[in-house]
Amino acid sequence: MKRILSLFLVIAMVVGMVGCNKQQETNTKDVGQAQNKSTKPVEIEFWHALADENGEVLQSLVDKFNKQNPNIKVKAVFQGHYKELFEKLNGAAQAGNLPTLSMIYCNRLSAYVLNDLVQELDPYIFDKKIGMDKKIWEDIPKPLRDNGMWNGKHFSLPFNKSAYLMYYNVDALKEAGVEVPTTWEELKEAGKKLSKDGKKGIAFNKSVGVDFSYWVEQAGGHIYDEKTDTILIDTPETKKAYEFIVGMVKEGIGKVAFEDGYITGPMSRGESFIGFATSSNLPEMEEACKETGVNWAVAELPKGEKQASLFAGTDITMFNTSTDEQKKAAWEFMKFWFAEETTTEWGIKSGYLPMTNSSTRSDKFQEFLKTDSSKKVALDQFSYAYQDPKVLNGYAIHKNMQEALEEILSGKKTIEQALKDAQQNTRKELDEAKKSFAKE
Repeated sequence: MKRILSLFLVIAMVVGMVGCNKQQETNTKDVGQAQNKSTKPVEIEFWHALADENGEVLQSLVDKFNKQNPNIKVKAVFQGHYKELFEKLNGAAQAGNLPTLSMIYCNRLSAYVLNDLVQELDPYIFDKKIGMDKKIWEDIPKPLRDNGMWNGKHFSLPFNKSAYLMYYNVDALKEAGVEVPTTWEELKEAGKKLSKDGKKGIAFNKSVGVDFSYWVEQAGGHIYDEKTDTILIDTPETKKAYEFIVGMVKEGIGKVAFEDGYITGPMSRGESFIGFATSSNLPEMEEACKETGVNWAVAELPKGEKQASLFAGTDITMFNTSTDEQKKAAWEFMKFWFAEETTTEWGIKSGYLPMTNSSTRSDKFQEFLKTDSSKKVALDQFSYAYQDPKVLNGYAIHKNMQEALEEILSGKKTIEQALKDAQQNTRKELDEAKKSFAKE
């Protein structure tokens, strides 16, 4: 908690410094007038956290953009996984050395928006000369597009979006006479039938508590009400969700992959047969199961009191500490990201989803779905999709819910006490974050 508070305090202190040193403010009236008078390409850095297959696809698209735009050079810089990326962004903010572009979760971006370190995108999006094609703009799913808004202005756009899916071992379920679960009750029964010989029927990622909101939503609750700034961890609905997951673990039909981190290990080794992870896990599961011969597939998340699917992933944002030329170059890359050819290729080759509706309907993507229906399952969940809140220091909600889960599983606290403490701790951390900012 102290580290997080310190982080926000430091960023708040940087505001003045950045405000004084900020390179040219973008004029909303002539954003399209920035000219690159130099013959050298405008170089910009794009910080990201994508490794392995997803990172390779990203780099190939960056290379493609650079080839198509010889006057711009985007340098994709892998900064480690998400935790490392966000720590390095914080350090860069303190040093006044933020990159031009970065991936970032909206609940992390709130601090930078409040500190006036992020470029408002509306002057670029709606500029008559260099703005985004209206058809493409309106083709980006609105819930994803508008998640990057603060006070009615866009500060980020969807980048790598994925949906939570239920992975399952096709052969194991068939041998056990288990239908693919569609409800909580069916999931629990499947777990019972599949658990034997020391193997656990159901597996959850180590971070199941961080990503717990979709279980709460399915139980009929929410984790936070952004309109009223109300934390909703200590509620009957959240308790019901914890009781469901914790109950299966304690009954010996479910396990949390604390050692592996992700469900990929236990599922590819045939130690568990149903697991929950986002579509970003598809390439890793494919690779791991290819080696072990596990026949796997994905299905929509089972329904509790209602259907609910968390769409995860980061946005892409532009920091306003770059020059106008760099920002204009960055905007060209952001537009490139939503071009049908680009986002279709991203949707096919990476673990993430295409970012426009027309891309999902394109002949190329439809042909891809005939050979791999996993992404179709993800897209089919869009009608009941939602995204987590982006309140300032919103990660505190998820962090405290993860701590609560671990305390319950270790027997340190009852569910009631753990949720009560998580609610109080989260309230304190959100309030401390607010106090660290002059602007709210």
